Amino acid sequence: MRPDRAPEPDAALRIGVAGAGVAFLASAALAGRLAVQHMALLGEICGASAPHCGWCAAAAALFAMGLASLAWAARPAPAPLKVRG
Repeated sequence: MRPDRAPEPDAALRIGVAGAGVAFLASAALAGRLAVQHMALLGEICGASAPHCGWCAAAAALFAMGLASLAWAARPAPAPLKVRG
């Protein structure tokens, strides 16, 4: 069964960005787990006496990107432009 009309481009873009946001958050969770394992291997918390590892930085960056993507996808729709003429 075919839909009567295609989705609006803005709605399709929002869905795609929301999906990317979920993927970023899932990746942040994985990077966070690897950071915890790395800290357990070192026996200390990154940043206290050792510099932050790449897993810590990746988890923080992916988490921020995920939140930003979901916030962008959930923003209110822009008002239609009024054309004077």
